[in-house]
Amino acid sequence: MEEKNIPEQEAVSPEETVPVSEPEATEVPVIEALTFRSEDSVPEPSAAEENVPIESAEPTAEFPADSPSGDESLAEALDSADMPVEAPDESPAAPSEEVPVAVEPEAPAQEEIAPAVDLSILDDPELEEVLFAEETPAPAPDKDFQETSSKDFTEMMDAPAAQEPKSPASERPPRKGRPKRKKGEGLLGIPNMLVTVVWLALILAIGVTAGRMLWVCAADVLAFGREDKPVTVTIYESDTMDDIIEKLYSNGLIRYRSLFKLYADISDAEEDIDPGIYDLNTRYDYHALVNMMSASSSRTVVEDVLIPEGYTCRQIFAMLEEKRICTAQDLAAYAASGELKDYWFLENVERGQGYCLEGFLFPDTYDFYKNSTPREVLEKLLDNFERRFDEEMQAQIETLNANVTGGGYGVREVAIVASMIEKEAAAPSEAPAIAGVIYNRLFRWDGTPAYLNIDASIVYALDGKTDLTREDLQVDSPYNTYTHTGLTPTPISNPGLSSLQAALNPENHNYYYYVLNPETGMHTFSTTYEEHSANVAAYAEGQ
Repeated sequence: MEEKNIPEQEAVSPEETVPVSEPEATEVPVIEALTFRSEDSVPEPSAAEENVPIESAEPTAEFPADSPSGDESLAEALDSADMPVEAPDESPAAPSEEVPVAVEPEAPAQEEIAPAVDLSILDDPELEEVLFAEETPAPAPDKDFQETSSKDFTEMMDAPAAQEPKSPASERPPRKGRPKRKKGEGLLGIPNMLVTVVWLALILAIGVTAGRMLWVCAADVLAFGREDKPVTVTIYESDTMDDIIEKLYSNGLIRYRSLFKLYADISDAEEDIDPGIYDLNTRYDYHALVNMMSASSSRTVVEDVLIPEGYTCRQIFAMLEEKRICTAQDLAAYAASGELKDYWFLENVERGQGYCLEGFLFPDTYDFYKNSTPREVLEKLLDNFERRFDEEMQAQIETLNANVTGGGYGVREVAIVASMIEKEAAAPSEAPAIAGVIYNRLFRWDGTPAYLNIDASIVYALDGKTDLTREDLQVDSPYNTYTHTGLTPTPISNPGLSSLQAALNPENHNYYYYVLNPETGMHTFSTTYEEHSANVAAYAEGQ
């Protein structure tokens, strides 16, 4: 077996550098005790570890696996075996001077695991040869190199860790709270002068904007710079404040809806504005607009308003709106469901539609206040009917029932007959004769009510159409007296006093037909259908 000489290792203490002294006498090869980390078995020596002289069998101190050593081959062997090496506290080193050894940083303590080693291997004759063979002296180490490298290594290991250079500001302890601004800086690090300029610009812009808005609002409230333009506005009973504002805006009387809404809320203008038809002007300010839309501000009287005899409710309402007394919409709505006085003649009248008071709005000449309420207008007309249809006329209803109708007629039926007379009679003088024809057809036509064949009832059904055709005579309506027998559901007009009296006092005759003579403008009456047909043909040829 080939012997290999391995230079002796330096003994290193884990804590400090220890001097190495020369052996006093003959150098005795010692074998170092190796402590293996493996618990199960002892690893076999590698080829590099065979025939290594054993210096001592004494216990040695444990070396870290990565500690520096003069014998590089041994360190490599130990590293490859992954075994910590134990060295004695005082082990002989290379014979010569004391060599400072770099101190490794203290490694974490490792648990020593001492596996059981069979000492019988020491009785091997080959091993004895190696032990007692003359040891080849190891070459003397280079003292200068060791000293220099040891010092450099020690200084390198003892040197403090390199630190990044610190700025003077970072060495100061951090302050709590908001950092102090630098002198001459304002919000967001902007220089104070610039901050001041920005604030002044903002204040100026806000001031100019607010001033402009104030001027615009004041100009609208006070109507500055408006042209002189008359405007007519109609306010209905059902209009809300928003509806009124929209009408004022659409007619150019105000420019800002929300501004007038605010003014109305502050001044309670909604309570002051009354329904009506108002002549306003674009030069009126807000206060003037509200005052002019109030009926109490100026009670102008509209005098001598003539309601002609035979006008329907539709025609009367339209005329009153035209004269600025009240709107047709409000009059119809109030007639249908508004609260009225307790009139005796309306006892059997069914309300609910706009023209339910037909026949009882007495035609006459009136004085009205401009922009009157619907109740004021309607009650004035109904009061006149009540006054004209006096107790004497009420007593005549009983006489009519006894002599003509056989009973069952009341003021409502009398009003229906009177409305037909009003539309059919060419003059008040022939009204009783027209009434006699109607009653004869109703009660003397072989004892069975007949068709009245009154064109005026169809005109009423067609909302005032006067140029009737044959198709119109077949219109499906309860007011068509060509297709429905008896009276119409309601009066077809508002009769005057002469027509009411004729309905109560019909002329007693045997006429069942009449036709208008275009030459005289009066009606020609006949008893039979043949006479009537001859009269119709004669007047047609004369035209």
